[in-house]
Amino acid sequence: MTWQYASALTIGDREEQQDRVAILHLEDRGAHLLVVADGMGGHNDGAAAAQTVIDVASGRFNQGMTDDPREFLESICLDAHDAILTLSENRESAPGSTCVIAYLTASQVYCVHVGDSRLYQFHGGRLIHKTPDHSIAQLMQDHESDHNDESGYSAPQNQLYMCLGGNNELSPEFYASKVSAGDFFLLCSDGFWGQVDVEKIFSETDGAAIDQEYAGQLVQLACQQGQGKSDNICLAWAYREDDPAESEKPGFLKQLITWFS
Repeated sequence: MTWQYASALTIGDREEQQDRVAILHLEDRGAHLLVVADGMGGHNDGAAAAQTVIDVASGRFNQGMTDDPREFLESICLDAHDAILTLSENRESAPGSTCVIAYLTASQVYCVHVGDSRLYQFHGGRLIHKTPDHSIAQLMQDHESDHNDESGYSAPQNQLYMCLGGNNELSPEFYASKVSAGDFFLLCSDGFWGQVDVEKIFSETDGAAIDQEYAGQLVQLACQQGQGKSDNICLAWAYREDDPAESEKPGFLKQLITWFS
């Protein structure tokens, strides 16, 4: 089986691009890393925070395969958090960033996220998993609230209680799953999932359409949905497809490969 990848981002209707995305591969293709970071802060500050996440992730990933993916991913978050806090010492505003990171091997996916950037896992158009947001709105939803108290208060969707670089205790949320042919992993910032129905789009998407051109079309769709007020928009995805060479092998030969692999 092989992986297909794509990523796309757009500034939307903002004056500055504070989203960042990266898709990284080890030289032997034994592991892959997808990173989405959504920066928060004043001019240049949010962008600097998001870029810090990418830089830390790239530096650690390029050291080679890890025996402990959870520790590896959590350490990226902790190191980026500390680096952003150091960055804030010389800034007028307090920079911060969300992040969602997926570490892919031949048979497993491992993910951490902080904030409201999300990972979605689909198989055959069916949603398998979606990461929960670290937002006040999510907390209220989890506690079966209708998001309104007696005074009519409604929590803003983007009001976070945890981010990288924030004045909060950091506890990255971890997720792991086996992967098989037909699995699709989408990582995106809230600028994307806040404007489109992600589950509907990918329940109706043919695997053959999942390519770089389609990624670009989707971020433009999300931008248009914003009607002149769209946020920065960012996404990355990985799709696990059958290896054509494998599917052409006779059944008995494939069974022999399974026995001796």
